[in-house]
Amino acid sequence: MADSEDEKASGDVGSEQKLAEVPEPEAPKIPDVELIVDGFGFMPKSPVTTSKSRSGSVFSKSSQKVQEETVPEETPKSPCSSSSNIDIVRRYTWKTKNRMTVQVITYGATITSVQVPDRKGVSDDVVAGFETLQEYFQPRNPYFGATIGRYANIIRDGTIVVRPSGRMYMLSTNKGHDHYNGGYVGFDKVNWRSYVNGNKVIMSHVSDRFHEGYPGTVMAQVTFEVTCDNTIKIDMRCTTSEPTIINLSNSPYFNLAGHHAGCETVYDHIFTINADKYTVADDDGTVTGQKKVVGGTAYDFRVPRVLKAMIPKIPLGGYNVNFCITQGTEQDLTFQARALHPLSGRVLEVYSNQPGMQFYTGNSLPDPDKIVEGKPRYGYVPLMGKSGAYYKKHGLFCLMPQNYPDAVNHKNFPNSVLNPGEVYVHKIQYKFGILLGRYV
Repeated sequence: MADSEDEKASGDVGSEQKLAEVPEPEAPKIPDVELIVDGFGFMPKSPVTTSKSRSGSVFSKSSQKVQEETVPEETPKSPCSSSSNIDIVRRYTWKTKNRMTVQVITYGATITSVQVPDRKGVSDDVVAGFETLQEYFQPRNPYFGATIGRYANIIRDGTIVVRPSGRMYMLSTNKGHDHYNGGYVGFDKVNWRSYVNGNKVIMSHVSDRFHEGYPGTVMAQVTFEVTCDNTIKIDMRCTTSEPTIINLSNSPYFNLAGHHAGCETVYDHIFTINADKYTVADDDGTVTGQKKVVGGTAYDFRVPRVLKAMIPKIPLGGYNVNFCITQGTEQDLTFQARALHPLSGRVLEVYSNQPGMQFYTGNSLPDPDKIVEGKPRYGYVPLMGKSGAYYKKHGLFCLMPQNYPDAVNHKNFPNSVLNPGEVYVHKIQYKFGILLGRYV
């Protein structure tokens, strides 16, 4: 008995109990979504020239000479128009627990990379883009992944009449006689201000009055968010100082087999588009104001269609058409389109609150078959992208939610005028998934 009491008095057993009660440290919890910030490059000191001179008249040339003689040299400034000359182009990277990786840069508020796994768990980049910032400056960049504004798509003859005032404005004509995707220096060619709020990246830009001919000073804000269910959420908002037109969008070029996989894999895609009508366009691609029913035509994607069977029916060599989305009453986000690549099992669904969606199959990308003897300038000039990939005709597709093209000049199209005190809101969701079974 005494021995047992001595053992208890020694305190050895009590110390063992105290040690046993100490909880083991828990392993660090992996976040559902991780956001990383780094730099992508610097804006050049001299303005980026992305096109030819806007005017070739004698008067413009003479005025340039006068300016060269009279205006003293100023210190070089960043070509970031209206966004307070931000020199650093930042890159934001989201990584989800479901092995999706998304990258966005502040130049043009551009989506540069979207890596998602296939049914075998192998990840690949499904969005076209370039390796360096300098490549995004090149004139041949077809708006890869960029935010488009102030007005996405074409405005005929670069002329708008803003109602109810009835004032006429002449916009820059950067595509023949027409205005296209915001002009020479649209929202895709400026470096946006940015900051982080949780897992969201918020970018802002101020477009000055009469920039590219548009009336009113516009404050634009674009919010990017990636969720753990492999969804990219984009929220675009604008306010204006006077009546103007607004139609923002984003234009990522996809190939669900991989951005490098080429046209044969795009032909294997199965598309579904929630639209009963489409807007008719002439040979130049400008809308006529007429809407036609898709039933019985090559534009009927209300049921899933394999692109390989549909694209030969299009006389213009591919799709470049605005679909009139079927929307419900008082509906916020509407299902617009679905794309499926059967071999990899990757699925993309597009949702938006806008009435239209541009379906484009990369018709204007370099065509290896378009080689003219003795005229090298009209031949095939390759366009190299990320990882040494060559982007070719029909090797990529674009599903771009938007208002109708040239809507301001057609009374039967949805309203595109934004007035002071109003807030323009455009929401887009790109949802990625995997089809595990066999598609029938």
